[in-house]
Parts: sequence; structure tokens; C-alpha cells
Amino acid sequence: MAISLVRVITLEKSIKSLYLLVLILLVRPILNKKAFRSASIILWIVLLIYLTSPYEFKLGIESVKKNSILSYLLGLTNLFNSCLCWLVNKLVNKLGYIFFKLNRIIGSILIFTYLGIKIYKFHKVMKGSTLTHNTLCKEKISEFGLKRKVEIYINNNFKTPLTFGVLRPKIILQDHILDDEKLLDHVLIHELIHIKKFHILLNHLVNIVACLYWYNPILWLSLKYIDQDIEINCDKLVVQQLGDTIKNRKEYCMSMLKLLEIKSNTNNFVLNLNPNKERMLIMKKWKKTLAGLMVFMFAFTFCLPVFANVTDLNQDRIDTKGEIVTNINSEFGDRVQIISDEEYQKLELGEVSRTGLRAANVDENIRLSRFDKIDYEFNMDTWTGPVHDGFTVRLKDMSCSGGIKYQVIIEEDGKIIYNKFFSSDSILKVKANRGSRYVVTIDNESNKTLSGKVKINSYVR
Repeated sequence: MAISLVRVITLEKSIKSLYLLVLILLVRPILNKKAFRSASIILWIVLLIYLTSPYEFKLGIESVKKNSILSYLLGLTNLFNSCLCWLVNKLVNKLGYIFFKLNRIIGSILIFTYLGIKIYKFHKVMKGSTLTHNTLCKEKISEFGLKRKVEIYINNNFKTPLTFGVLRPKIILQDHILDDEKLLDHVLIHELIHIKKFHILLNHLVNIVACLYWYNPILWLSLKYIDQDIEINCDKLVVQQLGDTIKNRKEYCMSMLKLLEIKSNTNNFVLNLNPNKERMLIMKKWKKTLAGLMVFMFAFTFCLPVFANVTDLNQDRIDTKGEIVTNINSEFGDRVQIISDEEYQKLELGEVSRTGLRAANVDENIRLSRFDKIDYEFNMDTWTGPVHDGFTVRLKDMSCSGGIKYQVIIEEDGKIIYNKFFSSDSILKVKANRGSRYVVTIDNESNKTLSGKVKINSYVR
């Protein structure tokens, strides 16, 4: 098995994440009621890491024994992967005309600016806060033994308790909470658990993803469920801290009920204790069961095709037309098939992106002196149009007085994926990885001058 990382464009990740979002939204009610405490949070974290990382795994599998468990699992994974790739190819090429990279970046900058304004306004309101020296507050902070310094402020401009800050966390309370000792105890435990588990950091990650993928409507709709599941996870940890008994669950729910009718319009870069009926219902019914664990394992397993692209190492990845003189295998193995001129003419060809590199949308005559070579550098990303997922290299009317002999070398992200010799015209159709960089080298292996035409274009698979 060969494992590597492959760069993936954000638009493709956004489309793949739709499958994962729907899966999580379907199973989260069951996980919150019947699985272990952090089940739904784990799935959300996996999604957020996937969306913020520019890479996904590529797994190369060699021949596997037929009718084995591994073969069935790989078959199932490949089926889901093929369906996702088909969906991505269809949608990327249609949506790419609307949500091309420049548009997405402009939208992200505007949302980041809006978030910055909200943070500025929040800190203006924070100026009216007063540091409290309440004895119970100090005792609770000491019980948690946090290494970070935690400060507690009173500010009645906010409707509900909230927490913000990662390195120097602050808790904002209201006067009516200080007047109720039981409510104060529950609120402090809740907010201190947020701090201990770095939930505010997770909340920041959610905001970053929302800014980067602002054009994904399902992701925006899911944001409130991410916040809700963070709070549900915290509620369960509070009950564990108090002692998981019916009495403690009931008392904690009563404390949340006191805050239920208070409406909150707090900014979304803080964690605010804003209870609702779903949370109290889950606190009443939550119980770890085998069925809940099985649902989590099922959901996690079916998440894998989103994160990993499974390929057969024995499968070819480059199609060619032309007489191969010498076959030199690279570390990637043989990835070659034959296509005809008619098949080449049917391809939907386009420009290959240039991002500061040499122009790769090539259609020119070449003339290489003896043992000379020429390189074409490009990548498969684009700023102002749809992203294609392959490219063609066509060498036509090749001639040399001493006999044609030239070599074509293709590099992907610095690694050779193709290296072969030809003695006639040739056509290469390369299935590319979006976002990867490529170098196509044509090397004259003859001691005479080689001339001909070279054409490089992208295409849509």
C-alpha cells in the first residue's frame, strides 16, 4: 500500500463535503441520545480538519485476494469514491463558471472583514465589564486546576453567560446569575469545561471554514448544529462533573430552564450558554447504548471515501497513441493506454492555467538541436474559470533526418509519473490531480535536429 497527500481545490472539497454534511446531520440526533459523549463532535472535527486542509489522502492498493473482507471493503470504498468523483466532475465544471477562484476569494475577504467589525463592536461593549472577585467563582476556577489564567467579568449588556479567548480566557456573567448560587455553580462548571476542552478554538475553526466556504449553503445551515453539538457535549461533561444521577440531571435542566427564555444575539466568535429544549431533552434521555456505538462506526466508515482517494496501482493513468521504442517504468508504475486521433478530437479541450509559470496553453512549432530538450511548466488550478481535471500532449509531424527518437517525461509535484521514448507522432492524455504542478519535457535523443508541432491543452474528464 502506498499513501501520499494530494492537493485538492476548495471547490472540489466543498462539493465532497455535501455528502459528509448530510451524513452527519442524519446521524447526529441518534449519536447525541445514544452514543458516547463526544461522538458527534468527533465527526464535526473530522469535517472541519478536512475542509481547512488543502490535501486529501491518496491510497494506492496493490492486488488484493479475491473474496476477502479487505476486497469487499475496498470495493465498497471504491464505489462511493467513484460516485463522489462523478458528482464532483459534473458540479465543478458547471459551478466553476460562477464560483471561480477570484470570486471565492473576494467573498471570503468580505466575510472576514464583516467578522472583524463584529469583533471590534464586541470589544467596545466589553469596556463596560467589571472584574468580579466572587468567592465561589475563585473556588470553582481552583477546582479545575487550569494552567491558563481565567478572569470572570460582570456585564449586563449581554443577555446570557459567554466565554471567549483561548490563551487568556474570560467568562462574562450577569448580576442575576450571581444572586442564584445553584445557577452560578452550574454556569461556572459549564463555562470552565468549555475552556478546559478548548471549545472556543473549535468555534474559531468553524468561523474560518464558514468564511472560506461561504458559497456552500448546506454548510451555512449546519453551523447552528455544530454550535448545538458543542453545547450538548459540554452539558454531558457538566453532569459527569456533578455526578451523573437523576437528581443532578434534573437540577441542571432547571438551571438551563431559568435561562431558556432569555434571547441571545451574541456574536458567533464566542461561546454563549443559550439553552434550548433539544438540549434539555437530550440531558433527560441520553444513555450510551450499543446501537449508538454501531451508528457512530457506520457513519465514520462511510466518511472515509471523502478523505481518501483509493486507486489501483496496476491501473494506467496516462493514455497514449504512438510507437513506444523503450518502456521505462517510473516509481508510479505503468500508467499507459492507447487512444486514437478520433478520440482526441472528441475531447473538450481548454486552456491550462498559468500562475506565474511558463504559458502551458501551447500550440507551437518546435525545433530541437541534437540532444536538446524543452520544458513546459503549468498547474491544473485556475483563478478565473472552471477547473479541468486532465491535459493532453500532442506531438505531430515529428521528423528527424537521422531517424526519430525522442523522450517524453511528465513530472507531477516534482515526481516523475511518466517517462517513455517514441519513434513517431504521439498523443498523451493525462488524468491530472487538481492543484498539482506539472512539467512536460520533450527530449531529443537523436544526434540530428528534431522538428515538429507540440500542443498542450487541458480537458474535462
